[in-house]
Amino acid sequence: MGCLRTILAITVVLAHSPWNDGVAFAGGRNAVQLFYVISGFLIAHVIRTNPAYRSPSRFYINRALRLYPIYFVVLLLTLLVTVLKNLRYFDLYAQIPAGAVVWLIVANVFLFGQDWIMFAGIESGHVVFTADFRLSEIPLYKGLLIPQAWTLGVELSFYLLAPFLLRSKAAVFLSIVLSLAVRVGLLASGWGLKDPWIYRFFPAELSLFLFGSLSNWYLLPIWEKAVSGKVLNWLPAVATGLLLLSILAFSWIPQEEFTKSLILFAIFIPLLPLTFLFQNTSRCDKIIGELSYPIYIGHVLVVMLLAEVMRKSGLQPRPLTVSAINVACSCVFAYVLNITVARRIELIRARVKSDKVENGAKGSNVCNVPNASESTCHRES
Repeated sequence: MGCLRTILAITVVLAHSPWNDGVAFAGGRNAVQLFYVISGFLIAHVIRTNPAYRSPSRFYINRALRLYPIYFVVLLLTLLVTVLKNLRYFDLYAQIPAGAVVWLIVANVFLFGQDWIMFAGIESGHVVFTADFRLSEIPLYKGLLIPQAWTLGVELSFYLLAPFLLRSKAAVFLSIVLSLAVRVGLLASGWGLKDPWIYRFFPAELSLFLFGSLSNWYLLPIWEKAVSGKVLNWLPAVATGLLLLSILAFSWIPQEEFTKSLILFAIFIPLLPLTFLFQNTSRCDKIIGELSYPIYIGHVLVVMLLAEVMRKSGLQPRPLTVSAINVACSCVFAYVLNITVARRIELIRARVKSDKVENGAKGSNVCNVPNASESTCHRES
């Protein structure tokens, strides 16, 4: 799963680079939505296997420690570079109403609400709902310093619900039905095939998180049992390779985009538990996976800096070369963020999780989620 997450992050980097050959790898939209599935799988797993996270506050602290430290470092660096590059950047804030200023500041600092900015615009000096954020008199989304972080706003909405929603099978299945109904309604209206409705609207995206959760609840124990012997112990590595290949070769598959995407998700969700099992046996996969979040959150800053350097130096490399440099430098920056920030924070996160024995010894059995296998329930998340 580590390699898988990092390849998806690199896919997003390519989507924001000059070379993307129409759709680089699986494309930015598919990469983001596959991240939603992975997030649902992993969040279901930590809630299911770590008794400490039966406390919503402890779960929220853990998620905050995972997201915010690296985000704040990148945010401050981006603010510095943006102001130095464009001294008139804050003119945007002077042109919009006070409510929008507060919204942008809160969204930039706390992440909450960044996704909803994509459904808002300015009309006659007022903040209004808009079906297309590009039609705003003043584009509010340009006030987001880390523009790709809107996906974290979507993730945070799921995190808020997860400790409560994932306690009940009935609630999960009902939520999936309602979420799919929203998506069908959007598709029927024609909005569902247009940005921002195609992958930014949380009610429609919730089903993807929950399909990932179901994959963890029901399929992971089945695959664990299947690969526990020597006969099928090769399956996790093969499944990981197959999913990586499907993402890398996606744009060259001779099928219509919508059909290809459905096929990709149809094989991704059932095989996702195997990539999780592969990560548990491959130290290299874990190390590579650590880079996925810092690559994702830091790459636009890297792309912006490289573009400015090339502009000032007069260099005009080919688009493919620029994209390769973007990816390489994003990976280096991610590695630096990982060793200087993330690994230090992991020590704190470990303490947050460490009292699972004390807290978990009391109350109901953590393995009360359907089909939780014994080995899974005792693996530290």
